Amino acid sequence: MTSRHPIKALWRRLTPAPTPSHSRLSRDPSIKQRTSNTGKLMLSVAVLLSACTGITDLSARPQDPVDRRYKIEEVRFAGGPGVTLAGELTMPQTGGPFQAIVLISGSGPQDRDEALAGHRPFLVLSDHLTRAGFAVLRYDDRGFAESTGTFETANLYDFADDAAGAYRYLQSRPEIDNAAIGYIGHSEGAYIAPVAARQTDPAFMVFLAGAARPLFPDVIATQSADLMRAQGADEATIDAAVTQFHAGSSILKQQAPLSEIRDDLDNYLTSQGMGRRDRREVLDQFATRWGVSHANYDSRAELRSLSNPVLALLGEKDLQVSAKEEAPAMRASLRHPGSEVQVIAGANHLFQPSQTGLPSEYSDIETTISIDVLNRISTWISAL
Repeated sequence: MTSRHPIKALWRRLTPAPTPSHSRLSRDPSIKQRTSNTGKLMLSVAVLLSACTGITDLSARPQDPVDRRYKIEEVRFAGGPGVTLAGELTMPQTGGPFQAIVLISGSGPQDRDEALAGHRPFLVLSDHLTRAGFAVLRYDDRGFAESTGTFETANLYDFADDAAGAYRYLQSRPEIDNAAIGYIGHSEGAYIAPVAARQTDPAFMVFLAGAARPLFPDVIATQSADLMRAQGADEATIDAAVTQFHAGSSILKQQAPLSEIRDDLDNYLTSQGMGRRDRREVLDQFATRWGVSHANYDSRAELRSLSNPVLALLGEKDLQVSAKEEAPAMRASLRHPGSEVQVIAGANHLFQPSQTGLPSEYSDIETTISIDVLNRISTWISAL
């Protein structure tokens, strides 16, 4: 696998239905045997899930906007150094200056619509917010679709530079109220927004399925354990996988050249019985500038430093970012008295009404984003 680009075939290979081998493994006293059998599954499942899910058939969904009766403008603007981002700015037909919002996508290369699993969440969200009276800017990630730059070598801070560039572009527009620009970040976008806020001082932020705890090892380990448990894996297998994530994260945290970190992680995975091809996939995902930047990112401290109000929404059934773990951590970290943390009953990582929360369910659900969630977002920002 190259970088964090989702691959449907890999998803099918890595998410098999539970088999009797799970019960056999639970009776095997050898930890090494368990890690050998689960290492490839666990670390690669996290690779896939951290990239959300792959783009699949993008046939029309019920919430896809059909009649967009507002201003729509194709725009280009400077992101981080040497990067030109392409996107779309939407605004009401009349009025202004407008409150404005920059949308920041989750992990993996995403287009301006954050198209995934047959849905266009950012298109639906921007349509709702523009009809509610806001200006909305969404953009293709660097190195993807119409934006320039390189995605594969970018880290957390590069993506934050891009988001800050989008913010500054809005500041340059006379139709925008410069004192009322904010960020909405989905998934990894909720890590990126606070870093971008260091440069731009947004009026507000909304975190959609964003984590307060560090991505490595906490969120990734919980994510993989929850997914394995939902698929019927036994606790011994899950514990072995979580141990791997903690060990691997410690390696990523080393203050050493990237080449040394890569060698150390490769040696560790070899000791766990992982084959060369699968090791390469994991190394290309995690032993990168992106992985190292997240491994050393103090997300809780970043949240505590925020001086602006935050609305954090989490899905009760989200198996990628656990509401059970993240809601209390988020409440303890946010200091602004206007901040709120809400858990949406029955919602998954995309804020769809969900039965299981499994990523394999995303494309089967016709709803792109719950109407209730859309209304919570626009109502909260309007009240500011």
